[in-house]
Amino acid sequence: MNQRTVRTAPVTPGAVPTTVLWAFRDRLHRVDGHRIWLGAADKGTTPVLYVDDVRYPARPLAWVLHHDTPPVGLVKAGCRRPLCIHGPHLTDDVTRQRERILYAALHGITLAGPCRTGRHDLAAYGYARPDATTNCRGCDNVRRRITDRSEEYAA
Repeated sequence: MNQRTVRTAPVTPGAVPTTVLWAFRDRLHRVDGHRIWLGAADKGTTPVLYVDDVRYPARPLAWVLHHDTPPVGLVKAGCRRPLCIHGPHLTDDVTRQRERILYAALHGITLAGPCRTGRHDLAAYGYARPDATTNCRGCDNVRRRITDRSEEYAA
């Protein structure tokens, strides 16, 4: 039995092979200012590119091609269009936090200091809700993990 070994390649500026770039561009489709991914997608939502048994995550690849810097954290489509990988629409952890701080500042909310539980810094984890209250993503994640685990045990 032959088993194919696929490895995930790191995506860094200046280190993407030309064959990968051509394969990447062949799988794009322009729709209303978006670039929709036509290639493979893990779990139907994460665009990936396979070239010579090497897996390249498509959104970080598009980020590097557009910004020429490595992304920080998870790369998502800010336009919320499924499978969009258009460079200007992509956000990483730094740009999303910058947008949260800007949104809060426009509404007169300061994201600074500890959260309500005192476990996280609002400058890093805080966000403002439309009703002018602040919440903490760190605490939300902990609460979500506890809720998910309790549902697993109940089943």
